[in-house]
Amino acid sequence: MEKQHSYKDVLSQKEYLKMMLAALINRFGDSIDAIASTWIVYQLTNSAAWSALIFGINNLPTVLITPFAGTWVEGRNKKIIMIVTDIIRAIVVAMVASLFLAGLLRPWMLLVSNILISTVEAFRGPADTALTPKVLDEELYEYGMSLHSSLSQIVQLVGMGCAAGIIALIGISGALYIDMGTFIISSIIILFVNIKNDELVKKTFHISGYVEDFKDGIRYVSKENVIVFFLLYTVFINAILVPINGLQAPLADTVLHNGVEILSILSVSVSLGMLSGSITYPHISKFVSNKGINVINGLIIGLFYILIICAKPLYSNSLTTCLVVAILSFVLGLGVAYGNCMMNIVFMKKVDKKYIARAVAIATSVGVAAMPVVSFCISVLASVVNVEVIFIVAGLLDFVVVYCLSKNNALDEDDAEEILLAND
Repeated sequence: MEKQHSYKDVLSQKEYLKMMLAALINRFGDSIDAIASTWIVYQLTNSAAWSALIFGINNLPTVLITPFAGTWVEGRNKKIIMIVTDIIRAIVVAMVASLFLAGLLRPWMLLVSNILISTVEAFRGPADTALTPKVLDEELYEYGMSLHSSLSQIVQLVGMGCAAGIIALIGISGALYIDMGTFIISSIIILFVNIKNDELVKKTFHISGYVEDFKDGIRYVSKENVIVFFLLYTVFINAILVPINGLQAPLADTVLHNGVEILSILSVSVSLGMLSGSITYPHISKFVSNKGINVINGLIIGLFYILIICAKPLYSNSLTTCLVVAILSFVLGLGVAYGNCMMNIVFMKKVDKKYIARAVAIATSVGVAAMPVVSFCISVLASVVNVEVIFIVAGLLDFVVVYCLSKNNALDEDDAEEILLAND
């Protein structure tokens, strides 16, 4: 009889816990930075179009560099890559904070700094993912990754809940300096992670061999139906969340008639929803198929866009505004968490470990590629139509895409395979 695992078993994975701690500390700083940076952009530009444009350009390095970074990471010391990239990110954030404090920060400087951060993250992401199977036993993937996701949401919840108070107390620059500190602490923790069976292949850089490795990764990813579906899902989820991610400040100002405090409520509620989704996913997945989870997630996102605009008559009262935003955001987070947990676990189980850095790099690049494209489109739309129209259109398009994805049978095949394995 197969042993029944639980969250308690993850506590035996000491090196995984170290990596998770580093990630949680990073997440706390980033959750504060997310609100601070969103408000900086809108303060400097006072433009919804600029907000969407900067959000889109931030993702270009991920699209252009990540696939090649993932290939380069294979066979190299991934722990060192994570440490170096954390330090670089700390330096860049410190520069932005100092420039803003001195009153010298300009929108183009934000573009440059975010492009630099996205570039180094293109190397860190594949390295982090490739190390996970080396520090976490495969039979604990569901609980280990769900625990990581749950704790990440708790930390993000705390960070975003504190963000408005931190900004009020020590200013936007102070919030950014906190983010800088978390990168430094993360790099120190990663330094003490012991990686077993991390075979490093000493490679001399040759462009021909590099290109062949990249092509090999593309061939591998394209031959598995479930992984191809993962790519389609990633494109969809990244694209459909662009309006809420890129237009939060204009939404707060022109629709919700509030300031930075409503952004904290929205972000905290999404985090609470994602926390609840991450904790309950291992149990929900026993009763709902992968395909069912995917459809539910998509429908929730579409309803969020439509209902947050249709509820506008309620926004004349501050209390009802906060209540409506909190409820809708919580449900949004719940749906997104279920969808992300499902697809991430399927991905980890299906991808050959020797291809995982390349596979996650290609998947990340393909998924994020939709974000700058959609952001640029929204930037143009925001100059001629209001936020309400953009959100309603996004909700309707979401329903169409969810219907099309529901016709794909790849997740059904994966469900059938899991049933067969369970019956063996």
